[in-house]
Amino acid sequence: MPDSIMLFAAGFGTRMRPLTLTRPKPLIEVAGKPLIDHALGLAQDAGLGRIVVNAHYKADMLERHLAGTGVPLSVERPEILDTGGGLRKALPFLGEGAVMTLNTDAIWAGSNPLTALQKAWDPARMDALLALVPLERAKGRAAPGDFNLDPKARIGRGGDLVYTGAQILKTD
Repeated sequence: MPDSIMLFAAGFGTRMRPLTLTRPKPLIEVAGKPLIDHALGLAQDAGLGRIVVNAHYKADMLERHLAGTGVPLSVERPEILDTGGGLRKALPFLGEGAVMTLNTDAIWAGSNPLTALQKAWDPARMDALLALVPLERAKGRAAPGDFNLDPKARIGRGGDLVYTGAQILKTD
């Protein structure tokens, strides 16, 4: 069972302008608290022992926000790394084995998606496990979806399923 999680928080938040002109997207407040705190709560509720956050845009603000929490910040400088590059850079903080990842720009209703992934994870059969929802349940998302499922529950590109930003990955 993965015991570590990478919270992706390095992006520029261009779709959230003008809110992101003065702060990084993970510090935008929703329901009275910053997006990053919603993600941290999910990770803590799932019992994950190691939580790591990456940052690039306005990283100093995220660093101040996380000060005293014990959550390490993997800062991407001078250039922002893509998702895979950001994860690779943070691996020394995350440890060995499979890791969970979570985008910090979503608010979840219902059960904890990380707990659901933990219950479904079978490392003997899987290299990755993605949390997907039907397109009609993805609020604020316009068609098309990201994936489809074949009869053996393997994903393929295109279809009516939307990637939620939560997953487990074998890092090797």
